[in-house]
Amino acid sequence: MHVKKLRNRDWKLIEDRIEKRLGNWKGKLLSYGGRLVPLNSVLSSLPMFILSFFEIPRGVLKKIEYFSHKIKYRLIKWPLICQPKDQGGLGIQNLDIQNKCLLIKWLFKLCNEDGLWPDLLRNKYMKNKPLAEVEKKPRDSHFWKGLMRVKDQFLNLGRFKLVSGNELSFWVDIWLDNQALKFKYPNLFSIVRKKHAAVANVLSSSPLNISFRRGLVGNKLLEWHNLVASLVHVNLKEGTNIFTWGLRKTGSFTVRSMYRALISNGTNMSQEIWRLKIPLNNKIFLWFLKKESESIQHLLFDCIYAQFLWRVIFITTGLMPPTNVVYLFGSWLKQGGSNLPWLLLTGAAAFCWALWLTRNGLTFNKCQSKIFLQVLFRGTHWLRFWAQLQRTDNMKDDIVRICRSLESLAMGLFASY
Repeated sequence: MHVKKLRNRDWKLIEDRIEKRLGNWKGKLLSYGGRLVPLNSVLSSLPMFILSFFEIPRGVLKKIEYFSHKIKYRLIKWPLICQPKDQGGLGIQNLDIQNKCLLIKWLFKLCNEDGLWPDLLRNKYMKNKPLAEVEKKPRDSHFWKGLMRVKDQFLNLGRFKLVSGNELSFWVDIWLDNQALKFKYPNLFSIVRKKHAAVANVLSSSPLNISFRRGLVGNKLLEWHNLVASLVHVNLKEGTNIFTWGLRKTGSFTVRSMYRALISNGTNMSQEIWRLKIPLNNKIFLWFLKKESESIQHLLFDCIYAQFLWRVIFITTGLMPPTNVVYLFGSWLKQGGSNLPWLLLTGAAAFCWALWLTRNGLTFNKCQSKIFLQVLFRGTHWLRFWAQLQRTDNMKDDIVRICRSLESLAMGLFASY
């Protein structure tokens, strides 16, 4: 903890350590896969302890992201890189969202645990009020202000199991069914006098201890009858209300579940790339290819070297040449039955990587001798090398056999030419 609010300069130690670990030279010399490992390691370990207690200032977050940008993949936007792998990203830690999740963990403990620190916070800040009713004040501690900023996100992703009804907001908290009563009965909530009344106070008398600013007619009267009917079987007991986490069946809170909920973009993408038995650097290269662009289309499918490569593969294996990235990662992988996708995707990774390296050599180093054969033999070289990573001997033998056939056909074509 800290005796006063942390200023940007108090975070200097963390900034310096991250800058040292993510030196600018690493972004220049390391491969794509080599950059991902230290970046994930640094962002998921160094700042975690202090992020568990304090809300990170915007200025500090921008500095850390600036250091990360020196080593990141400059062709792709940073928010996309931070998405989970099954949602199209690289799974790099988003510190802003992780900070919120770590602070929310304290709110879950505050609602469910007893002890010195929960009692201290309840007596100092809550004062027998429901958590939903507590507001941030200028003289509150830096720690408590951080909790108040994530309070609404926390309350919206869980529900209270009603016991005593004390310190539980009748209208705002989720305790009856899976929706707050202010959303279930909006017409009543708009005219009720005490919007933050506790459940115990409302149910303490019959009829319900609720007063409205005007009489109930029409839809408001219908909502009132439905509300009263839903409360007939509600009974209060002695004890403490329990907050259950809505993102897990067990009801217990995890930082991982909260992180997934906040960072989710609503899309699900297959993870077949990440399951391949090939080097991480080449997995990331395939991930780049799935971000289809016009330059990728020409490089891998339309240029004469790519057309030659896919034509040789077609003659040797009977696989139709892919025409674009969508087809390559979709229907093209389904050729030959369900047992071949792993082999086809591994082969595509090798030959696309060979095309990439050869075209770079042609563009930047002016290497033009025997470039057609160089593309194919580079691809078969990588395939033979990756064959040692496969799970079974049959997989290894299949890859080696295909490489020999491709090389024999290519040599025969050039010999006859």
